[in-house]
Amino acid sequence: MNVVSKFTIRAFIGPFLVTFAVVLFILLMQFIWKYVDDLVGKGLDWYIIVELVVYTSASLVPHALPLAVLLSSIMTFGKMGEEYELVAFKSAGISLFRLMRPLIVVNLCLGIGGFFFFNEVIPIANLKSGSLLWDIRNQKPSVMLREGIFYTGIEGYSIKIGGKTGEEKEILQDVMIYDHSDNRGNTKVIKAKIGKMEVNEKDNLMILYLYDGHSYEDLRPRDKEQKVRYPFMRTNFKEEIIRFDISKFQLKRTDEDLFKDNYRMKKIQALNSDIDSLSRNYDSTIAEFSRRISEGFHMDTIEYIKELPEGDFLALYDLKSKRLILNRALQAARNINSYVDSHINEYQRKKEWIARHEIEVQKKYALTFLTFILFFVGAPLGAIIRKGGMGMPVVVAVLIFLFYHVSNTITEKLAIDLSLTPFYGMWIANMILFPAGLWLTYKSSTDSRLFDIDQYIEPIRRLISRLFRKKKK
Repeated sequence: MNVVSKFTIRAFIGPFLVTFAVVLFILLMQFIWKYVDDLVGKGLDWYIIVELVVYTSASLVPHALPLAVLLSSIMTFGKMGEEYELVAFKSAGISLFRLMRPLIVVNLCLGIGGFFFFNEVIPIANLKSGSLLWDIRNQKPSVMLREGIFYTGIEGYSIKIGGKTGEEKEILQDVMIYDHSDNRGNTKVIKAKIGKMEVNEKDNLMILYLYDGHSYEDLRPRDKEQKVRYPFMRTNFKEEIIRFDISKFQLKRTDEDLFKDNYRMKKIQALNSDIDSLSRNYDSTIAEFSRRISEGFHMDTIEYIKELPEGDFLALYDLKSKRLILNRALQAARNINSYVDSHINEYQRKKEWIARHEIEVQKKYALTFLTFILFFVGAPLGAIIRKGGMGMPVVVAVLIFLFYHVSNTITEKLAIDLSLTPFYGMWIANMILFPAGLWLTYKSSTDSRLFDIDQYIEPIRRLISRLFRKKKK
């Protein structure tokens, strides 16, 4: 490896690692912000949070890697242009493409490594993060007693406290508990001046110690009428202990096998196998659909016609037979229409499910090729705009990636709706960016004034002047 290649690779690696970490962090913060309501107040252990962050970060790599390549390539060549290093290389007879050549190899390796990462690691990360997020979202919030507000998270109880004291706010004041665990309504009320709460994680119990209080209990049976009078009991106590079952507040891990059938959790080999089996099932369903329609029509109508003559064959029958044939035909048409209406949505869902699997396969290849394409877009753009750092390169990179993301999202939805094939749904955005990258590479290699507005206005002026000359003649 010569000096020029080492210099170019060293200039690219630093910005790439920094931008990749920054982009991944931003995407991770976006994910946390999206699910912040499901994460806050659950009392999750630190290792659960770390596990979720690690798996989610891995699943976000397909989005972070292409953007990092685009941004770092613009920054690298923009800095070279800003510091006149590109001018020095060109004066020494080294072209822009010669500077890009070692980075093409680097990005080719990144693309190949990214493909294996997308195919081998991403399905596992999606499975782990998806199942863990499902468990967290379905976990009940931890017990949070707030001053002056009834807490109803524990089934069968409503708890309100007047205040908290102590160094760790462990002493509760003016505790009021409505006990309706026996399904008779609010028939028992407990009040205490002071309380203290402890959690026994081993037995999944929350123990509430109450001091200097009293309780009221209505002894009316649950199945008796309200008009009949029954005893009312009041009890004073110096100390009382209440135990609450908090097993439902603990995080319960769901069996991951329940999520393995999702297409996002599978590798290309498994996806192709599923596509084959789903396609065979769909073809057999369509064949059965056609057979039932043709047999039903034949049995209901054609059995009355021994041999179909030319012309008006109904003229061969008397009025009674004509009515019978027409009524049977009309009934058969209604039956077929009802059968088609009841099954057409099912067949549409099967085709969409097959399309989703095919889209997932094409997505792995398209994202791999996107990493390579965005380098050809970013490197010449950096050489043209000649700005390094995190200013203009960030703006340009975000606009380009935003264009890709919007167009790719639209075409993917069209592919899911069967308006486009899965191949075109995932590759149209790449097909637009690839020639744009080649054109930018050509323009930057020829030192074209790409952002000079006069360069684009002057041909229009010449065309307008020619048109006016023709009109005068």
